[in-house]
Amino acid sequence: MKFILALTVMAASAMLNETSVSRQLQATPPPYCWLGSYARGVGTVPKLCAQGQELIGLLCYDNCPCGMSRKGLDCHSDCPKDMADQGLFCRKKEYARGAGYPWKIGDAFDDDAMFKRCEHDNGGRDTCEKYGLVVYPKCKEGFTSFGCCMCRPSPPDCEKLGLAGRIGLSCAKKIIIGSPHLRTCAPYEELSAGLCYKKCLKGFHGIGPICWNRAPPEWFQCGTGATKTSEECEQIKTDKILSVASLVLKITTEFSSSSEEPGTPSSPRPSFKTP
Repeated sequence: MKFILALTVMAASAMLNETSVSRQLQATPPPYCWLGSYARGVGTVPKLCAQGQELIGLLCYDNCPCGMSRKGLDCHSDCPKDMADQGLFCRKKEYARGAGYPWKIGDAFDDDAMFKRCEHDNGGRDTCEKYGLVVYPKCKEGFTSFGCCMCRPSPPDCEKLGLAGRIGLSCAKKIIIGSPHLRTCAPYEELSAGLCYKKCLKGFHGIGPICWNRAPPEWFQCGTGATKTSEECEQIKTDKILSVASLVLKITTEFSSSSEEPGTPSSPRPSFKTP
């Protein structure tokens, strides 16, 4: 223990001796002016989202672009009106064209009566077609018959519709993964160390709850004060470090002298006798 303390004392002494000459040459400390300051109140936790963002839980997310809607934290494509929303896909709608017009008792042994009934119900001549033994209305323009009873649309142009890849009659939706942002401060506030504070007056800059005056243009900002040059600022910092080292040396020396082990021989003390 005493050996370690001795090394500490020797190291601190060497450091002080090395700078003794320079300290004598610079015995007069350089001018150092403290900057003006004032308190700007207690900081608050950010509560707002930036413009173009919305609050979801404790974080802010960018608004979905036009043509997309929020699904949880992400943005998904909206399906066009003529397409069915099937979760991650938009599918072009099919439709059924009914049970058709079969042969009935009383009809001639041909399909004339079947066509007449179908065309009567569906807009006139050439609006029906025969599939198997039954007559059906023709599919609408842009649709083709699928089997006896279904009309399917032509495959969609997914890229033209603003959607992703095509699978059959379906287009995959585009998805934008939500990117979280931290909440921000009000327009009259600024963020410092994670909290919102009122903006400082002109000519001041904020560090936490304190607004500090700025150094004049011809001076150098040095911590909470100002010096004429950066070299003078470095000298002041060095002096502060050395003063701390000197204090450590003093404390260590006193501790070392007072920590002798019990029973260790010590220098004789003078004794006084009463005559």
